[in-house]
Amino acid sequence: MDSTGSHVISYQTHILLGHAAGGKMAVIHHWPHVPWQDEVQRKIDAECSTLTYATFLLCTPTSIMPVADGGGHKPRSSRRPGSR
Repeated sequence: MDSTGSHVISYQTHILLGHAAGGKMAVIHHWPHVPWQDEVQRKIDAECSTLTYATFLLCTPTSIMPVADGGGHKPRSSRRPGSR
């Protein structure tokens, strides 16, 4: 956490998502460090006892982009439409 009490997102952050068969996704847990496999498995086991997810995803940020002060601004891609 930073001095304001909010969570700091860095390249070490790992986020566990649950993906339901109907397509909905939910953040199950996040770690500010690279978690051990047994840490991740305990969270998955706890979720499986209450909700049903078809898949679990352990994700890391590939880029970190701060939100502008207005909050509603979406950054534009530098890629041209149709480019790969």
